[in-house]
Amino acid sequence: MMWTARGGGLIVAVMVVATGAAGSAARAAAPATRPQSAATQPAKAQPWCDHVSHSPTQPKPGEVVKVSASVEAGMTNVVLLYQVVEPGAYVELKDADYSKNWQEMPMAPAAAARGRTTFTAELPGDVQKHRRLIRYRIRATGADGKTVTAPLVPATVATPTSPATPETLVNYAYFVYGGIPAWRAAIEPNSPDPRRARAVTFPAETMARVRPYQLIGKRTSVENATWREQPGGKEYKYTGTLVIDGIVHDHVRFRARGGVWRYALGKNMWKFDLLSGDPEGRIHPRDDFGRPMPGTWEKVNLRCIIQLGDYGRRGEQGMYESVGFRLFNLAGVPACNTAWVQLRIIDDAEESPVNQYEGDFWGLYLAIENEDGRFLKAHGLPDGNLFKMGGGTGELNHHGADQPADRSDLDAFINAYNNAEHDDAWWREHLDLPSYYSYRSILECIHQYDIADGKNYDYYHNPETGKWQVIPWDLDLTWGDHMYGNGDEPFNRRVLTHPAFRIEYQNRLREIRDLLFNPDQAGQLIDEYAAVLLDANGKGPSIAEADRRKWDYHPALAMGGQAGHGRFYQSSPSGDFAGMVRQMKEYVKTRGAWVDQTLLADPKTPATPTATYVGTADHPAAKLRFRPSPYRGATPLAGVQWRIAEVTPASLKQTSPPTPRLYEITPVWQSEEFPKPGEIAIPAEVVKAGHTYRVRVRMKESGGRWSHWSAAVEFVAGA
Repeated sequence: MMWTARGGGLIVAVMVVATGAAGSAARAAAPATRPQSAATQPAKAQPWCDHVSHSPTQPKPGEVVKVSASVEAGMTNVVLLYQVVEPGAYVELKDADYSKNWQEMPMAPAAAARGRTTFTAELPGDVQKHRRLIRYRIRATGADGKTVTAPLVPATVATPTSPATPETLVNYAYFVYGGIPAWRAAIEPNSPDPRRARAVTFPAETMARVRPYQLIGKRTSVENATWREQPGGKEYKYTGTLVIDGIVHDHVRFRARGGVWRYALGKNMWKFDLLSGDPEGRIHPRDDFGRPMPGTWEKVNLRCIIQLGDYGRRGEQGMYESVGFRLFNLAGVPACNTAWVQLRIIDDAEESPVNQYEGDFWGLYLAIENEDGRFLKAHGLPDGNLFKMGGGTGELNHHGADQPADRSDLDAFINAYNNAEHDDAWWREHLDLPSYYSYRSILECIHQYDIADGKNYDYYHNPETGKWQVIPWDLDLTWGDHMYGNGDEPFNRRVLTHPAFRIEYQNRLREIRDLLFNPDQAGQLIDEYAAVLLDANGKGPSIAEADRRKWDYHPALAMGGQAGHGRFYQSSPSGDFAGMVRQMKEYVKTRGAWVDQTLLADPKTPATPTATYVGTADHPAAKLRFRPSPYRGATPLAGVQWRIAEVTPASLKQTSPPTPRLYEITPVWQSEEFPKPGEIAIPAEVVKAGHTYRVRVRMKESGGRWSHWSAAVEFVAGA
């Protein structure tokens, strides 16, 4: 299928640089399997040359770039080799042109110490042009008269029919960029309605609101991967250069990702795989607030956040997943970290042509953490087996050290719960029940029911406890009672039908309703994420609206079905992104009421107590004392518990750029269970003067049912 116009976008900008005829030739010669180049192998040590670097990391047009390298004593004729890759003329590692057009520049000694000399060279400002990729190497002559290069040069010249040899190592590289420009687009350029056909300019400040991921590659490769070729499976046929936070990851592999709907939307999901020879190592991702995420990534998953056409929710722009995964994490369930990015694909010489469906900007995407060994480490989990589940079984996504590699542990667990009834003790031994209760609670709150086909979650086998844990995945069809699925999964009927487990689960669900999934806390969380996409006052042009204009009438969505034109904001009460945000807030109210009436309707639950402050005025940290109300329940009292949490006051408006808030679900202190009501003194060391806190109390009856947490006593701690 051929599109007369095309474009792209993502809050993290990814740029693909493409060539015309050269791109077509490369497509025809694209290998059926991953090329076995040195870029796919661990980089071999180059003891004669190390500490290679360039400064600045991402130069601006016209800036001088200094390249430095530490070279072993005795090396002579040290030379910098560099290759200029123009936008729209990308050269892949397998191309014959990769070995050509390397220019030379002598490097001068700058300092010597401990048997090594630092050599430097300066690439002049006229080399640095906007959107240029510069690859470079270091070459020298050894004492034996032989010429060596770092990284290693191919043992044989790569051609389209003869990929680079395994001895080839990747080059170093940097990307020249002057900043994201303004962008101009209409809702529907060819509409007879002048209001819809009128183009609006999105200022550079608006376009730069979301971090870019930039992919540099061939236009034919990009369009083949997204539209023209539609293979299933996990094969990577194309390579490009990925730029994130100014760091160049050269020769990455990319493909469309997803299952049933991989090619059904026109705006597709992407997956990028960093090659193990990448001299930059792994990606150090940042969240929506600019903070480093825990851990590193070697794969990048980009969600297209466009929603299936027949659910009427197009335009929520990934809010369902961003907020949903954060709710899981706040509730203590390991779940993917996410960040919006704008995808910018450089595959042409022109960055912002008149045609809004051409150019670098490909719109908003959601970068989502890959569930693998790095995920486990980032979330503080021991190195165990991790299985992607589907169709009643699982695929080993990560093999933990010293764990079975033949899936025997998973098979044994599945066979055990499928083929026999088990008592409470068996389940407590084999399933992480507290984690499951939290998982099931958030699942119910956001209506993550697209799991009934045995998919959209992982099983993790903790090697230290021997217990299994459920990890959520794929949360797009949520936040609406009409979304797909019935919410069944293997443990709902097998576990929650046990009376003791049902009580424990309801206790946790009740707590999540009190402390997290309610209009106050969930509402603030929704606002926190929406602020990332909106302008400072919420009324001007936004990156969310820019994405809408890129894709609502994009030619690639003309296919209809789950794609289709004009489907953004169908369910928004105000016809815009802000309306979609309000709709989410309303769902917290309606769904929360349903949870209370349907899942928590237990007449034996004790009455909700109250907490009263009885300490010194102005709430000094050393004199925080509280008193509970008397117990009221149908069965005897069995326990009393207190908690205190720091919160961001609801009255504190979101900043620009936005900042993350503190939520009550995370306590700074929680008491032991006391046998009867009595005054409590909060430890002075858990609070800080000038910070805002909430204190609550709850009571448990003899059957194990906890009451709701009391209404919060909120205060600012004094000196």
